[in-house]
Amino acid sequence: MAEIIGVSSWVFAGIRWGDWRNWRSYYGTILYFILGDVLYYYVSYNHRLWSLIPTWPLKNELTCIAGEFIVFTSTILIFLGRYPAHRLLSAWWTALWVIIYTANEWILLKIGTFRYEHGWTLFHSFLFNILLFTLLRLHHKKPVFTILISIPISILLIYLNSIPIK
Repeated sequence: MAEIIGVSSWVFAGIRWGDWRNWRSYYGTILYFILGDVLYYYVSYNHRLWSLIPTWPLKNELTCIAGEFIVFTSTILIFLGRYPAHRLLSAWWTALWVIIYTANEWILLKIGTFRYEHGWTLFHSFLFNILLFTLLRLHHKKPVFTILISIPISILLIYLNSIPIK
């Protein structure tokens, strides 16, 4: 039930504050975000650092992942759609989104629909969220460059977190 409430809240936020008029300009970054998530689930299948825990009535991890795609789309439409032009304001905007995502994860941990494994902590997620929102903005501006730097960053994260590759 928590997933339904959470995803519904993101849908409402996306409809209310998302830049739907220009969704095509964000489409590539939405796909980049979703692809990163799918690759995480694929590469870390036997060594997850964090996991969603499906609860009633969504007792299926695939359903939870589909909900993530809705959340990610809403995130991009709001985050990039309202991204400020001024440098100082853009830093604050990015920091706000890092806090929103970290707080959201903390709530999911507290209600029991999210779990950490293999030494991952909320602090790791906070640092990861800084990287995430920086890369999302960079991808929107320079997609090819961002994809190229994402490869060594991903390899480094796999190495640092001892994720076995089979």
